[in-house]
Amino acid sequence: MGSAAHRASGVAFVIRGGPSEKVVPWVFAAILCTAAKAVAREAAPAGPATDFGPVAAQYVEGFIQRLRAEVRAEGLSRGAGSSPSSEQKTGRGESLPGRLASASPEVQQAAFAILAAQAEPLEHDLRKAAADLEQKLGEMAAAWTPVRAALYERGALLGRLRRDQAGGLVVAWSLDDHWFWASLLLAWAALGACAIHASRHALRRRWGGRLSRAARRALAVGGFVLAACLAAGLGFLDRWAGSQSHWEPPPDSLPLPANDSAKRIDLDLPGAAAADASVELSQATAANRSARVVADAKRLLPANATQLRGRALEVAERLETLDRLSRAIQADLDRLNQLQGELREASAAVVRLESRRKAIRGLLGAVSLVGVGAGAWFLRREARRSRDRLGTTCPLCLGPIQPGTASRNGRADGAARMIRCDNLLDPGKGIRCNFAIREAYRTMPRLCFPTLGVPRAGKTHWLAMTYWQLNRGGYPRWIRMERVRPAQIAGGEDFDRVVQQILISRLGTSATQGARIPHPLVFQFADCDPWGRSSLLVNIFDYSGELTGTVSVDDYRRRRAMEADGYLFFLDPTLPAEPQAKALADFREDLRLMKALSGCRPFWLPLALCVSKIDLLAGQSYAMPGGGDAVARFYEELARIDPTGESMTLDVLRARSRLTAELSATIWPGWQIEPMLEDAFRGRWMFFPLTPVGLDGRGETDLSLRTIAPFGLVEPLAWLLHMNGYSVFP
Repeated sequence: MGSAAHRASGVAFVIRGGPSEKVVPWVFAAILCTAAKAVAREAAPAGPATDFGPVAAQYVEGFIQRLRAEVRAEGLSRGAGSSPSSEQKTGRGESLPGRLASASPEVQQAAFAILAAQAEPLEHDLRKAAADLEQKLGEMAAAWTPVRAALYERGALLGRLRRDQAGGLVVAWSLDDHWFWASLLLAWAALGACAIHASRHALRRRWGGRLSRAARRALAVGGFVLAACLAAGLGFLDRWAGSQSHWEPPPDSLPLPANDSAKRIDLDLPGAAAADASVELSQATAANRSARVVADAKRLLPANATQLRGRALEVAERLETLDRLSRAIQADLDRLNQLQGELREASAAVVRLESRRKAIRGLLGAVSLVGVGAGAWFLRREARRSRDRLGTTCPLCLGPIQPGTASRNGRADGAARMIRCDNLLDPGKGIRCNFAIREAYRTMPRLCFPTLGVPRAGKTHWLAMTYWQLNRGGYPRWIRMERVRPAQIAGGEDFDRVVQQILISRLGTSATQGARIPHPLVFQFADCDPWGRSSLLVNIFDYSGELTGTVSVDDYRRRRAMEADGYLFFLDPTLPAEPQAKALADFREDLRLMKALSGCRPFWLPLALCVSKIDLLAGQSYAMPGGGDAVARFYEELARIDPTGESMTLDVLRARSRLTAELSATIWPGWQIEPMLEDAFRGRWMFFPLTPVGLDGRGETDLSLRTIAPFGLVEPLAWLLHMNGYSVFP
């Protein structure tokens, strides 16, 4: 028994911190492998280490109490069962009290003397033996407690390892490492945000028009649904991984407090009380059955003979308890050795599993890293290619600018250096582009807007007064429009002379020459985008009316007019509908041919339908279907929509467009403008009533008698910029 106790103490010492060359390294390896996670994976903290000492002590104490009760009950049951049978077999006279009762007085006196002389030393020896056994029980209990605690600790550790094993590779998809998944999502979200930010103008251009609001709602709903599906998918993967990693140990497979001491200790003390009750019942039964024998023994034997018998029974009980306790301790030691082997196997399996989980997480992180890096590189490459394309493309003819072309004077350098395009536009006539642009503006983004319409529709007049108004700062304060001085005289200086003719000489504009592609009027525009202001060049081409009405799409000038980012088509309300309807239909057909679109596919380009000279409608009479003057009502509604005439919002522009559409049905009866344009542009078109002169002095054609106060000049240009994805309106 002492060797068993010493073995128990030695094993407990090893487990609780003593030297061990096999157990401790494997245990720490299992703990580290359980805690280590793949790549950035970090396991949830397991909390402070559980102290199994009190639980083990409670279990040992309850086990000893139950064991004593069982031994006592068994001993009394055997004594109670043997007394009646022995009396029946041997009879009363064959027992020791019977023999003493039937013996002679001399024999009785001699026996009593011997018993009396040996009673006290025997009682002392039995008492000492009982105390020694009780002390040994205490030592064994103290030695067993750390063994049991170590058994619980190893069982809990093995349970954790098996739970980790039960999840398999599915645990790699769990959300236990929030930082890892947050980093992945943040990286992909950042890449997506950069891609959307880089292409925000193209996306807005694509979603513009009549379906823009529905597209924005659909985008918002789609983004919400995508986020919800992503969250639900990650939650499903986490639940799935959690369900796969959930492991319940079979009953009594591991010495865990949850399935061992917690249940059995709770039942130990009630079991011990029941055993004590059965022992008391057995004692009462035995006392009743042997009442006559005990009475004879009390009469014949010394008074302390009963105490001797109790001491002997106590010693026998403690000896039996020690024997059974030693077997229980030995069973725990054997189980502990078995757990050591199972721990080594489980820890090795967890190490292999964790390495695979690391590989999965590492592969996922590497794929994400490569994907995000490749996406960022792709975005950067596309931005560089776009700048290179812009830098090598002529804004006038859209042909490539030959490398090596430099300033004509040979002295300008740096940003002021002038690059000239020498592309051949018409080989038959030998016409070359000969457009020059300075190095500072060569790689800037740019938009091209041509003015189209029949002759004398007011295109040049509108462009000259728009040029004058923008130079004076006549644009909303939240945007910026600055004139870019042309590199040659054939550009904006002509509009300076036109403006002088209108404002000073009060003369109208002359016809635009269409022998070649007109040089554009260029402005540098900056929007009010809250996601990052954009700066670009706005090129406005003033094409002649003859180009719109008589030149086919085979001509390079007509093709260049179709290659634009939006169109300004002018309608003259003082002219009949037939020539203008033909010009608009030809424009639609040529545009479809240039874009190679079938009849059912819409254009993804905006069209500003500018109804010019609205001030001259006052001299004409148009009756409304319900009675009344349509022109007077038009002026009244126009003043009601915007009393100041200076508001520039989408609501104002839409209201003016609806009002002008109603007027067009009156002044051009039978011309179905709206169905024709809606079929081709699908909401990417709008009416713009305007006058370069003003609404004061309506109907007067002599400019010398008019006060120049233009109305609605910048609105078509601002709307075209808006439809190309730039933030213009508040």
